[in-house]
Amino acid sequence: MSTTPDKLVERYLKHLEVELDDVPRDGRREIVDEIAGHIAEARAAFEHETEADVRNILEGLGDPADIAEEAGERFEVKPQAPAGRYKPGWMEVGALVMLLIGGLVVPIVGWLVGVVLLWVSNAWNVRDKIIGTVFVPGGLGLSVFFFFLSTSLEGGGGLGVGTDCQIDPGTGREFNCITQTDHFGGSTGGVNVLAIVLVVAIVATPFITTAYLAYRLRHRPAAATA
Repeated sequence: MSTTPDKLVERYLKHLEVELDDVPRDGRREIVDEIAGHIAEARAAFEHETEADVRNILEGLGDPADIAEEAGERFEVKPQAPAGRYKPGWMEVGALVMLLIGGLVVPIVGWLVGVVLLWVSNAWNVRDKIIGTVFVPGGLGLSVFFFFLSTSLEGGGGLGVGTDCQIDPGTGREFNCITQTDHFGGSTGGVNVLAIVLVVAIVATPFITTAYLAYRLRHRPAAATA
């Protein structure tokens, strides 16, 4: 089992490797081996090494971050510029607009234009593009279609109109007849609620999808790739 001094050295060298991440591999290995050699040479000078002795050796070498900074200058490592936010162009704005309302301006074709702009742009990754295409095809155009369909059914255009009557066993005559409108072949009340929930979901989803794509666009680093 490693002793405490060994663990201190191991931890120090791992920290150094992390700080040297921007340095080329060969240079990183060279520096780590060089520092490890200094540590081993200094430890060999102690007949009875203690934890305090090792701590003093490591403190004398300096902070790994300072060593890495000097190594960066030695190997001419250029500091990476902080990534700025991606600036959307007309293609990205057009994709968001047409995905949402393109189906209202030109049914089907308008939304397809938005899909093409979405996939041509490099601003989103493949997952974002799939989400923008699948939720919801047609955008608000499909939502409006379902809204008017639901409204027409509520106004009396339901399917499956029928009459439910009780029959007198003695005379065979029908009585207490009730006319029912069964939307989509189910119970009227249950289907009405289901239709409302469906319409609300279809209307809300294009807005949620557009907001998601806009968020991803806003928080995309300028140097990122699709």
